[in-house]
Amino acid sequence: MKRTEYIQLLTNEDKVRIEFIQDHGKVLKFVVQYYSLIDSRWRTIMRIDNCHGFPHRHVYYLRRREFKVVLDKDTNTAFTGAKEYILKNFSKIKQNFLFAE
Repeated sequence: MKRTEYIQLLTNEDKVRIEFIQDHGKVLKFVVQYYSLIDSRWRTIMRIDNCHGFPHRHVYYLRRREFKVVLDKDTNTAFTGAKEYILKNFSKIKQNFLFAE
């Protein structure tokens, strides 16, 4: 099994931590977590993982409780989709975090 972990900078105030364990080309466990620097503090904006045995997405808000969505996808598809989704939509995801009521 091979474990990989890295940080991908999106802007000076936005980054994504990607961590996964792979065996023979198949992703077994993963975390894709988007952070943003808000009020001099790194805050988790969104996390997509399979740490509880199934792929799911945690959506965080500045003024509301966390929202969790189960993803109806296999682990490999969920991992690839998570990276693509956050990289493509991080500014919109951040706006939702800041301004959702």
